Amino acid sequence: MKAALFHEHGDIEVLKYGDIDTPTPGPGEVLVEVKACSLNHLDVWVRRGLPGLKLPLPHIGGSDIAGVVAGLGPGAQGCEVGQRVVVDPGLSCGRCAWCEAGEHSLCDRYGIIGEHTRGGFAQYAVVPDRNVLPLPDGVPFERAAAAPLVYLTAWRMGRRAGVRAGQSVLVVGAG
Repeated sequence: MKAALFHEHGDIEVLKYGDIDTPTPGPGEVLVEVKACSLNHLDVWVRRGLPGLKLPLPHIGGSDIAGVVAGLGPGAQGCEVGQRVVVDPGLSCGRCAWCEAGEHSLCDRYGIIGEHTRGGFAQYAVVPDRNVLPLPDGVPFERAAAAPLVYLTAWRMGRRAGVRAGQSVLVVGAG
């Protein structure tokens, strides 16, 4: 498959477009044919290299994925081949006290697709089945791929601030 990847950390020059093996979904994983993947500033930071982040190289960035389910690993549930999906980029164990309380980003195993695992700047991406969400037919892939990681950031900020239904929030910058 084709992918935008890097073999070393650095500026934009380290980013290459090339061939890499198509991933195979493992137990509880889904193979997504990527139709759109947006660029988040996290992708730039990961490519440049973050202190303490050890990645197997070559690495494929891209946290914000929308596409079509192309395959299911053993035991994968909640979706079917051919289904339109958007991917929740937050990775967590799903079993610890934080996850059970709905605070997935506080999980000791928390990570982000495209940062801690290979992401969606490729023809295909493998993600956990619990991270795949149905995408309605009327929502374009490009629009769906623009939301996931920024949504997680906004949701977490609202939780930390204790924002409740009916309250107002001032947004001082948006892109």
